[in-house]
Amino acid sequence: MPVNKYSFIRYRALDKCLRDYSHRYYISDLVDACNAALGSYNGASVSERQVRADMAFMQREAGGGAPIEKLMDGHRAYYRYSDPDYSILNLPMSQGEFNQLSSTIQMLGRFKGLPDNSWMEATLYRLQSTFNIDNTNPSWVRFSQNEELEGLRHFSRLFEAISKCIVLRIDYHKFGSDSWSREIHPYQLRQYNNRWFLVGYEENQSKGLPLVVLPLDRIDTIQECEDKEFKPFVGDIEKPFEDIVGVSLMFGVSRVHILIRAYRPTADYIKTKPIHHSQQIIDITDEYIDFSLDLIPNYEFETIMLTYADNCEILEPSTLREKISERAALIEKMQKNCISSKE
Repeated sequence: MPVNKYSFIRYRALDKCLRDYSHRYYISDLVDACNAALGSYNGASVSERQVRADMAFMQREAGGGAPIEKLMDGHRAYYRYSDPDYSILNLPMSQGEFNQLSSTIQMLGRFKGLPDNSWMEATLYRLQSTFNIDNTNPSWVRFSQNEELEGLRHFSRLFEAISKCIVLRIDYHKFGSDSWSREIHPYQLRQYNNRWFLVGYEENQSKGLPLVVLPLDRIDTIQECEDKEFKPFVGDIEKPFEDIVGVSLMFGVSRVHILIRAYRPTADYIKTKPIHHSQQIIDITDEYIDFSLDLIPNYEFETIMLTYADNCEILEPSTLREKISERAALIEKMQKNCISSKE
């Protein structure tokens, strides 16, 4: 019975009523039961017409061949299963559902290997054994993940702290410097460019930022602050990330309207893999494509533009063009120095 989530909620509500021989369920009662079940999910309502269509589907072979009978109580009809032992929950899995579950298990397998996630491997094994799913075939969907990435050992502990709203004392270091202690209220684990980051609020910081972002590979140790009250984030935590590329947040800075000209074939690559969700095409020629973006230009955006430097130019604003040109000149100078030192 391959169905979507909300239709299955209705079928399950109907199934519960039709199996109950202690009550008589008229069509209005069945509608109420479906609405009560759906209300706890999305507040949607269902009509009598929909309920009748659901029961008709349940009676067909594709819906499980439910033995629904219509009985008369005077001039009113009520409904139940003719077989009191029947339930749609006891139906065997169809081939389509079997294939979907098998594919899902293979996709869940990407999380195997994360530190302390042995529960996932055990769960996958139980599902494979229960449903006799062969998971030895080559994976049809593959996600990039560097299991040797430093800091991954903290992943599970940070995840638990986020879910339980625990304030953490984190010993953190920048590359080439000593570590120092930071008190963090953790809100989210975020991945960018195959690297994991912790997003949270930091107490006693001089800049008064509403959020800080810490790469996991710079975290040395983690301790729980049992005496600290957790401060939840107010609002949508995704909002600060909407105006940037990557994870380098910039507060108190306005978005900038940026125009870039990319020459082919780089232009086609940028077209099919937008730099930012605000990206729009302004002009197309055989030679180039002009794009506009509205964002806060941060380090990640500048780095992306540098990767396209040989086939892309910033038209506006001039200040951003000059800044990236300076970074490109510095990179070129460093490369020349490296070559000279080897000669």
